[in-house]
Amino acid sequence: MLRGGGTDILPVTRAGDGAMATSDADKARLALDVFAHFETEPGELLAAGNLLSIAAMNGWETTAVVASYEHGRALGWFEDGPNGTVTITPAGRAQI
Repeated sequence: MLRGGGTDILPVTRAGDGAMATSDADKARLALDVFAHFETEPGELLAAGNLLSIAAMNGWETTAVVASYEHGRALGWFEDGPNGTVTITPAGRAQI
């Protein structure tokens, strides 16, 4: 199942969010918030562009969200999917 295609992108709110996360843990949490917003389960695909769309809607810097995803991927929380999609792993879902 592909999540987030179309117009179902809604803002994610986090108390105390600034325009950019400062620590690696915070950066990884930005991407986790997007997966949580879409209620993505391991194995479900999310259009990678939705990470950036949510970032823009919340005033987050694109570079922070890209770093977030990449850091989370290094931790084993996310994986690249086919055709410009991404997915959350069971380890990543456990962080939500």
